[in-house]
Amino acid sequence: MSPERPYQRKQYLVDRDYQLRFVTRIVMVIFAVAILSSLLSSLLLWLNTDHMDSESSTHFITSLATVAITLLIELLLAIPIVLYVGIRQSHRIVGPMNRLKHILEAIGKGEFSQRITLRQGDVLEDLAKSINRMAESLQQRFPRTPSA
Repeated sequence: MSPERPYQRKQYLVDRDYQLRFVTRIVMVIFAVAILSSLLSSLLLWLNTDHMDSESSTHFITSLATVAITLLIELLLAIPIVLYVGIRQSHRIVGPMNRLKHILEAIGKGEFSQRITLRQGDVLEDLAKSINRMAESLQQRFPRTPSA
């Protein structure tokens, strides 16, 4: 690993349960919005069919079916994109949080030489810098003495 990028992504699902719940919620919201918008548009269009003759009514129903199919195709295309982006974005928080947790556990056990290294631009980079300063201060205050 190069010193510029100490943490390469090895896997995107760091905390599988959390990340999948996160993405599932986003997909469900998109799905609900798509269904509600298609039902609302269908209802509004259907209400306007009262004063149509049979030929224009048939044309209208065909158009309505085309709109519904188009919305379904858009939804089917959006779900994999949302899954990918959601997992990738949640990894930007869960990955650093996982590293923070492990380093804080080590510091809690008295291993004050531990430092957190995050990728540049990670969401929790400022928090990691503060924790590193704290660990450095603790290391200066409580230097480890070799066991006899």
